[in-house]
Amino acid sequence: MMLRLALALLLAMAAFHPGAARAESCEAQVSDLSFGAVSLRSGAVNRSSGTIKVTCSNALVSAVGVCLRFGAGSGGAGANNNPRYLRGGGQGLAYQLRLGGYGNAFGVMRDVYMLVPIVLGRGSATLPFYGEILSTGTAIPTGAYDSVFSGAAHVEMSYGILSCDLFGQSQPVPAFRVSAEAVASCELDVGSMNFGRINGLGTAPADATAAIDIRCTAGTPYSVTLGMGRGGGSDPAARRMFNGLGSLTYGLFRDAARALPWGTAPGQTVSGSGAGGTQRYEVFGRIYQGQTTSIGTYTDSVIVTVNY
Repeated sequence: MMLRLALALLLAMAAFHPGAARAESCEAQVSDLSFGAVSLRSGAVNRSSGTIKVTCSNALVSAVGVCLRFGAGSGGAGANNNPRYLRGGGQGLAYQLRLGGYGNAFGVMRDVYMLVPIVLGRGSATLPFYGEILSTGTAIPTGAYDSVFSGAAHVEMSYGILSCDLFGQSQPVPAFRVSAEAVASCELDVGSMNFGRINGLGTAPADATAAIDIRCTAGTPYSVTLGMGRGGGSDPAARRMFNGLGSLTYGLFRDAARALPWGTAPGQTVSGSGAGGTQRYEVFGRIYQGQTTSIGTYTDSVIVTVNY
């Protein structure tokens, strides 16, 4: 009699134990996300995407609720995981993971709820996620950057739930890696050259200057060229600015003496090596004396190119 009673008690306990009530098991796989080679100059867009796949088996229901929670990753993060960081050589490269698309409107990927449909006890679901580099600027060194999501502190899964606010059965998630290779980049800001009002060019030229600000990743060799403008030609000391059918001949130079023309040919360019910050170069312009002019505004457009 006592044996039957003990057996009945064990069966009753098993019937109410949550592990026996839910026989399903789920596994998650998060793909690595690589940004590849990224340029951090202003205006550059560096984006990539990956997938989250969850597979469930031995399920006795039509769908299984699964929640994945994503932390900072080994690279660390700011408040509320915004931004997250890739690390390389002691430097941080800000980035973010998002659901639904790119941009701040899609928030930060933290708690991800997925409903896995079940057919004959098995099912799977795949969800895309999106990453974008947030850092810009040539002050960030080149090299490899990464962050690894490994262990419950950085990525964990629970399943058999209706929302991420509930506790369910836990299952480890294999590690995944987010990576990028920062490459050399350059930026430039170009000022306008204004000769002002010219009363006459009979006996003296008109001179003016303009500034070119270059920012290149530290150690990056570069050269700066100035195009020939709308007037074309091959002599950077004999460009032309126009006013309708009229024109004025002028030159652009690398030195205050106006002896070293600045153009595109070898020996006519300015070279340097990036320092991470701003490096300023001055362009010296001259409209030559002895030209006959008509009243009006004369203009030209010159393309400035930094080669690195």
